Amino acid sequence: MNPAQQLRNLLQRTRESIPSGEFCGVGVVVSANLERLPIASLCVDSSIPGQQDLAKQIAECSLYSNPCHDGFQIVSDQWQLVRRNQYFAPFPTAEQRELIGHGNVGSRYLAARFGSLMDGVLCTGLLSERDGMVVFEGGLPID
Repeated sequence: MNPAQQLRNLLQRTRESIPSGEFCGVGVVVSANLERLPIASLCVDSSIPGQQDLAKQIAECSLYSNPCHDGFQIVSDQWQLVRRNQYFAPFPTAEQRELIGHGNVGSRYLAARFGSLMDGVLCTGLLSERDGMVVFEGGLPID
């Protein structure tokens, strides 16, 4: 199974782990090279939840009742949660912006899309009320 399909499955399991009243969206970056990611922690407590299942770890980081529920969860290419609740701010080149075009989307959507173009990023994904589930690879949404 390729990384984009693995991420799609992970996001589906994550959504199933979040009660409806607690859902406020999820962003995930799967990367082979953490050092090159433009990230910064949004939380004072950045400890990784102790649960074994990756989907449940991501769900716990994304609960609305969790004081630190925003940002992206960073997953290694070994499919382990390595950073939680990160501000993720990739900045596309002018050429990349032209390839993607313009649309009425939010900043998390664009961060995931542009972030999927970065060296070392295998794929990115989102769960949101507005867009549902979206997985990006190489700047494009993958079905």
